[in-house]
Amino acid sequence: MVYFKQINPLGCLLWTVLFVWLFVKLKLYYVVAFLILFALAYNFYKQTKVKIKEHQEEQERNYEPEMGEVYKVCSCCGNSVKRSAKICPHCKNSLDE
Repeated sequence: MVYFKQINPLGCLLWTVLFVWLFVKLKLYYVVAFLILFALAYNFYKQTKVKIKEHQEEQERNYEPEMGEVYKVCSCCGNSVKRSAKICPHCKNSLDE
């Protein structure tokens, strides 16, 4: 048997009318505009952060050592990996010896 709390529609309507009246009376339009701008800025920040992380991972996977540069060779897959790397970006094997 499923139990649930029944909501009084008249009570919800009264609260909605009260909040709308307060919103219009106090002219809180700037709050809504701020919340929308904040949500858009936060979304842009998260997307940018993900793109930067993907770009860094792509650079790690496509690493080619330059002439004279010291690098490690992964014992599992045999790829060249930066000397400072702790995990192989190709096979995710730990490089700590």
